Amino acid sequence: MPARIVNLASVCLLDGDRHRTGNYVADALTNACEGAKRDLVVLPYVPFLGFEAVRRFGSIARKHGTYVALALPEEEGSKTYATAVLLDRGGNVAFTYRKTHAFPDDAMALGNELPVFETDFGVIGASITTDLYFPEVYEVLRMKGAEVLIWHDFPERFRDYSGHEVLLSARAFDSHAHFVGAMYADPRCYITNRYAMGMQGAAWGRSMVLNRVGVPIADTGYADGVAAATVDLDKRKQDPYDPWVQNEGKFFVNCMGDRTAFRPVSEPWQPPERPAYAKRRARIAVLYLWDHNMWQTGKRPDKMLELLDKAAAMQPDLVLISENSAKVDDEVGKAALEAIAERARNKKAYIAIGGLRDENSLSIVYVWDRKGEVIFRQSIYWTKGFPEIKVFDTDFARIGTHECGDLYTLMIDRTLMLKGAEIILDPSQMWGADGRSNEALLRARALDNGVWLACAHWNSSDPGLRSLIIDPYGQVMASSVFQQEGIIHVDIDLDDRRVYYEGRKAQQPTRGETDIPSYYTEDIPEQKPGWREMMLAHRRPELYGIIPAENEVTRRYRPEKGPW
Repeated sequence: MPARIVNLASVCLLDGDRHRTGNYVADALTNACEGAKRDLVVLPYVPFLGFEAVRRFGSIARKHGTYVALALPEEEGSKTYATAVLLDRGGNVAFTYRKTHAFPDDAMALGNELPVFETDFGVIGASITTDLYFPEVYEVLRMKGAEVLIWHDFPERFRDYSGHEVLLSARAFDSHAHFVGAMYADPRCYITNRYAMGMQGAAWGRSMVLNRVGVPIADTGYADGVAAATVDLDKRKQDPYDPWVQNEGKFFVNCMGDRTAFRPVSEPWQPPERPAYAKRRARIAVLYLWDHNMWQTGKRPDKMLELLDKAAAMQPDLVLISENSAKVDDEVGKAALEAIAERARNKKAYIAIGGLRDENSLSIVYVWDRKGEVIFRQSIYWTKGFPEIKVFDTDFARIGTHECGDLYTLMIDRTLMLKGAEIILDPSQMWGADGRSNEALLRARALDNGVWLACAHWNSSDPGLRSLIIDPYGQVMASSVFQQEGIIHVDIDLDDRRVYYEGRKAQQPTRGETDIPSYYTEDIPEQKPGWREMMLAHRRPELYGIIPAENEVTRRYRPEKGPW
């Protein structure tokens, strides 16, 4: 079978009224096609054009023998959809997708399918604008076999791109697919938003092609133009990780479980009942150590206990320690468990430790409460799975856990969030290609689910690999020190809810012709607390039925017999 060598191109258009014409978009598409053999050219969402423009773009696709992907409004009766159209090499409509997910200001009808389409080079899945914020969209497309993902964007009224790079990287990484994102660039200098001033921020640009490991391999930067890359859809790196089956071109951990634990993702969501918490402000601490000082079978974890004692001066509400490698059903293990329980009682702090073993599981997270009682135990999921992923309540928040390689199964964290988790703990020995990839996925999990996320790693010689505490905006609030042992902590307020933008702010700035006022739009939306609640209300669980299932895609990387 010949290799599938494919040229993927993404067009970045200029933002602004003078560029919102059919001639401008057609010229940009023509320029992207000329002088190169393209297999796929992707345009951003063009809401200022009518659906009749499809015929005009079809003639360009036919002339250059390329697939062209665009998205534009489609009228049907009294409804208006945002519809992605894939034109084949002959200029004919080969595939359409109606945007399925919307935020409150997305005034449009929604489609009811998440389809994929098989081209002559591979399987394509499409998404439009705020679809990006729903990881379920991409999990469904992955499970339907998508090899190339397309995203048609249009600038939001308040342009917050602070998390876009990690989200785009995670969408490719999690989907094991190349990702082509088409966006807009401001013709002026790039400048970020500033809400208090009334500045929406400039259109970001950054139309890009990302490979299967989430790395941009072509990028227009903050300018208009074309980002193009030639890729081999069949290329994989050698797999030395016997008995695992990787075959991904990256260090990848496949979920060996049966996925039934992800049922909440595809069921109607109801706000979970929670207790009346005694308080909502808490100090979260993470301990980080060298691997030789971690808790290991048959060895008392003296260094870990010493750091726990030092942490007492910080008066933490919860202390997280990484994934260890220790049996707890022998005499040394039982004595260490009691030593930890004693410290939880004395310090009146919750303590969470991963990597504890018994005869049934390779790695278990244990959590002690302020009285020194074990209130929660949950095994690592990816190695064989189990029917239900659980959460637990402290006196300040609801918390969930995943361990190490579980980071590669994004629906674990989604399930935890749907069950009400506000904090996710990740005790880990470090699982992944490098610190950059690991941090990007951790930040994406916090962003997608609007949660605080604390990760405790073993020390590593990779300077990018750190123990981290990440806020619900996906920003790193604290990180460990390179090749040292110690403690980091962050004070968090669980009632300080992540914000979103909707409607129209009461007082608008006056637009000017030059300088900073030239960036004002006089149409700034209102900032509102409650991003997570808003996002939950706009999920479409009726479209996610495939997610808790197994199929040839989810089984593709499994050995016949798992390692544990």
